[in-house]
Amino acid sequence: MQKFLLFLLALLLPTAVMAVDISEKFAISGSATTVYQWLRMSKGYVNAETQEKTKDRGSAVVDFNVSFHPTENNEFFLRASFAKGSGFHSENSGYPFILNPYADDLLIDLHNINGHARDHLQELWYSHKFEIQKDISLKMTAGIIDSTAFIDDNAYANDEISQFMNEAFVNNPLANLPSYDAGAAIELEWDKFHLKIVGMRSKNENKNMDEKKYNWLGAQIGYKLDTTLGEGNYRFYAYTTNKRFENWDADAYKALKGIGVSFDQQFIKETLGAFFRAGIQSASAKVDFNRMVSFGLNLNGNVWGRKDDEIGIGYAYLKSPSKNEDLKNSHIFEGYVKFNLFSYKFLSSNITLDYQYIRDNARDSDSTKAGHIYAVRFNVNF
Repeated sequence: MQKFLLFLLALLLPTAVMAVDISEKFAISGSATTVYQWLRMSKGYVNAETQEKTKDRGSAVVDFNVSFHPTENNEFFLRASFAKGSGFHSENSGYPFILNPYADDLLIDLHNINGHARDHLQELWYSHKFEIQKDISLKMTAGIIDSTAFIDDNAYANDEISQFMNEAFVNNPLANLPSYDAGAAIELEWDKFHLKIVGMRSKNENKNMDEKKYNWLGAQIGYKLDTTLGEGNYRFYAYTTNKRFENWDADAYKALKGIGVSFDQQFIKETLGAFFRAGIQSASAKVDFNRMVSFGLNLNGNVWGRKDDEIGIGYAYLKSPSKNEDLKNSHIFEGYVKFNLFSYKFLSSNITLDYQYIRDNARDSDSTKAGHIYAVRFNVNF
């Protein structure tokens, strides 16, 4: 505990950063987030040799966003991130599960991003919006982009620094959504309908094989539903790569193809909402999972008179392809409660208490692992 308190103090002191709207055309925003997580195994070990069941890890991240609008329908955007510590992302952390308990980009992720000779710079793009007629617009974006900004979005499960932390709830792990690579996107908005198409260039992660680059193409169609209960969003998407995605057969590559849905719906306006995700993808590609479903609830603090507080609970089930001889399936449960600390002009702050239960069932039951993860997340937005 003493180590955690010293870590927290050291990281929070430098976060008093200022946000400035230089003009109507130029703005700077961002966040500073500190996270500390404790892992307690209930089945299996963090380190089988030392019979170690308990681990703890921390990290801190500062994100900067710079936006420039030379005209109303044109935007230049830059996003950069700086981190201290890698949490359970670290290669020597001993973390035993497939899915990471904190989905943010940490120190280990921000060095030579995606194999490129660049650190920290995540997004750099230009977009132009065409106003076709009333309620119809077409927006085009190109540069270094993040496909998760366009595909598989969700009102209640899409932001690791303010909502769920486990990557199973931030986006669909099956979709292999590429981030921080060259690409382009087209967004058509027509009243309550939208159509988004994203193309990017990425690469296989397995360093034991040739690092073949592949093309990723995804499309999403969505509809916004307004009812007396509240707002709902219903999205259907599909994705494919060219025939250069790593396959289960040795030194073989095939296309990765899949489909998915991402729904969110309010049941009590500005108070209670729910989310649902599901996906399926080709079993021939070398992936950890090829089936998934997740769902959960979001309760706003309006219930107890604090509209900036919230509670979220979620469950995810992911099934592995039969060719995966080690892993059978994974179960993840996560619950969090977030409290607003203060909001003053351009600064706001909140603290989150988070709990996760993760179970990776192996083909060999003796190799099954399960554990509890407790976390504290402190966030300053500017």
